[in-house]
Amino acid sequence: MKNIVKPLLTLSLSIFLFGCATKKPVPVQASVTTVTKQPITASQNQATLETPIVTSQPIKTPTPRPVPTQNQPTQATPQTTQSQHQTSQYGESTFHQKFKLPKKIKESSGLIKVDGRLWTFNDSGGKAELYQISEKNGRILKTLKITNARNVDWEDIAFDDSYVYIGDIGNNRGNRKNLKIYKIPRASLRTQKKVRAEVIAYRYSDQKNFSSRPHKNNYDCEAMVAHNGKLYLFSKNWQNQKTRLYELSSQAGKHKAKYLSTFNTDGMVTGASLNEEMGILLLTSYSRLLSVEVWAFTNYQNSHFFKGDKKRLNFKNPLQGQIEGVTFNGNYQAYLSSEAFSKYIFSFDASLYEVDFRREFE
Repeated sequence: MKNIVKPLLTLSLSIFLFGCATKKPVPVQASVTTVTKQPITASQNQATLETPIVTSQPIKTPTPRPVPTQNQPTQATPQTTQSQHQTSQYGESTFHQKFKLPKKIKESSGLIKVDGRLWTFNDSGGKAELYQISEKNGRILKTLKITNARNVDWEDIAFDDSYVYIGDIGNNRGNRKNLKIYKIPRASLRTQKKVRAEVIAYRYSDQKNFSSRPHKNNYDCEAMVAHNGKLYLFSKNWQNQKTRLYELSSQAGKHKAKYLSTFNTDGMVTGASLNEEMGILLLTSYSRLLSVEVWAFTNYQNSHFFKGDKKRLNFKNPLQGQIEGVTFNGNYQAYLSSEAFSKYIFSFDASLYEVDFRREFE
C-alpha cells in the first residue's frame, strides 16, 4: 500500500499544477480599495501622540480650530483663561540629563522650584533637611533643618503662597498609622537655617486594612500638590498600577484624607507638580521595568483633575530610571530628579533632568 501512495501523490500534484497554469487571471474588481499617493504635509512629519483618553475616535490629521463663541475667547484676547490651555495631538517632548546630583543627595525624592530657588531632600532614612541646589551644577547652596521632624519616609514636597509642605507619606508596607506632613513658612527657605514645623497628621478615609503587605498594597503615596487652600495626594498603587486622588486639610492637626477619584496611569505614581497660572498638573510614574511616564492634566475644574483633558507626554527617546521628583521650571518646562539605583541589569545615577514639552501644547 505504501508503494502505491507515492506515485499517486506525484500524479495528483502534476495535474493540479497544469490546471493552475491554464487558468486565466481574474481581473481586479473596481470595488477593491487602491492606495493613492499624496504629498506629505508638515504635520505628517511630526510624531503623533496617542489620542487623549477623552477622545473616542483616533484623529489621523489635525482638525481645524472651532469658531470661537462668546464663551470661548480667541487667542487674540489679552487675558488668558484656564480653558484656553488645550492639549495638542501632535509634537513630541524632549529631555536631557542636566547634571548628576551630589553624593549627599543620592536619593532625591521630592523637588520644588520656589522663589527662584531649587530645593530637594533625601528619601527614607535621610536627615530631616531640605537642600537648595544650584541649577548650573547641582552644588548644595544651603541647608534648612526641620528641628522637630523625622524623615521616616519623605516622598514629596509642595508649596502655596505662604507655606511649604513636606510629605512624610511613604507607605511601602501599607500599614503606617503615623503618616504626616510638615508645614513650614515659605519665607523660612530664604531667611532661616533651622525651622520648627507645624504637623498635619492624617489617615485615608477608605483604608480599613492595616496589615503589612510590602509592595502589595494601594495605600503607598509619593505625590502631593497644594491647591485652593488644600492638599491633594496621589496614591502609588502597587497592586493595580492606578492612582487614587485624596483631598486633605492644610491645617495643623489630625485629619482624614478624603477619597475623590481614581485614574489609570498604568504605572506607579512617584511625583506631582502643579502650575496654577497655566492650569497644568504633571504626574510622574514608572513601570516595574523602570520605564518612566509623565502625564499632563489640563482643562480641569477646581480639584477634579482627572475629569479634564489628559495625555501621556510623547518622548522622542525612552526615559528610564527611578524618577521621584518633578517641578515646573517655566512654561511647558520641568525638572525631574532621580534616585541612584542599581539592581539586576539596571544602574542609574542620581541626576537632574530637564524636560521640554512645549511642542505638545498649543
